[in-house]
Amino acid sequence: MKLSKKQLNRLILETTRDIRKRSRAEKKKQLIGSKAFRESTRKALTLITEAATFTGQSNFRDFDDATIDELFEQIKSLDPAASIFKAMEFTPKDDDGNDMPTVKPDANKIAQWLEGHGEDVVRERIKMVGNKIPNTGLPKSEMPFLPGPPDAQGSVDDVIDALTPGGEYNIGFAESKKSPGTLIVERWNKLAGMNEVAPPAKNTLKPNTEEADKYLQSGHPAFDQKDPNNDDANPVKNVSIAAADAIPTQTNILLPKALGMAVNGVAGGDLGAYFSSNNEILDGHHRWAATMLNKPGANIGGFASIDLDAMGGTTTALKHLTALGNALGNDTKTS
Repeated sequence: MKLSKKQLNRLILETTRDIRKRSRAEKKKQLIGSKAFRESTRKALTLITEAATFTGQSNFRDFDDATIDELFEQIKSLDPAASIFKAMEFTPKDDDGNDMPTVKPDANKIAQWLEGHGEDVVRERIKMVGNKIPNTGLPKSEMPFLPGPPDAQGSVDDVIDALTPGGEYNIGFAESKKSPGTLIVERWNKLAGMNEVAPPAKNTLKPNTEEADKYLQSGHPAFDQKDPNNDDANPVKNVSIAAADAIPTQTNILLPKALGMAVNGVAGGDLGAYFSSNNEILDGHHRWAATMLNKPGANIGGFASIDLDAMGGTTTALKHLTALGNALGNDTKTS
């Protein structure tokens, strides 16, 4: 049979493709058995395993859809060796600071919690928490430790006193909101050789020392005769807001820790923390995140709200509050 030119060209193309396909298949067979292929496969599997491994430091803001998919698969596996369940383990301490037996999560309880809320709902709530976490801010180790919790020295009333004019205390922070070029080195130089714009470094003030007493009274009328009423952070005790309206100030909010709290029923209530007057939360971030996973509309309560803008803005204010906690006897928790 005589082929047309068009048919001949088509036959040549099909034959060439077939030869190339066979050639690639042969090369692939040779490659699979090679040392280079085995090594590249090992590296690829390692990367996949690492990408699917959760730790106690897994942050909400690192959870995209693919990571959430893996989270759900591990939860539904009920495998106690799965990395999410290992990440949720924790070791409590007794009153003397000694380690107690490690607490392990109940895989069935976590899977039932996920099924009860629904994967779509939990996915959106994880993203909601992650999207609220600031790109810049203070880690837990830089956050203030103020009176209020059972293990803290002093009282909430001491904090209120220190942040309002009059009373026994009143720290000086008003000049923190002025631009550096307009500052007059005044009270701090007279009192402790420190500029009011730069709060003392964390854990440098010790209670019942001259430096701590000077800081606690640096805005007091006895030392601030020029404007004795300007150091006012307008604190309000016993505040309550919806969890969804709260704004975190901490950058490292850990999903395994919050998930464990959520599964155990945390959904609103007292955070045991302070808020800003703009609904920023200064502590209790994991209890807040657990509430967001369970019931974003639930109310969360705090010891008091504080006007951070009056203290020079969030970052400067938190440093002042850290120094205040230190002066009252509470070193910042470094972990």
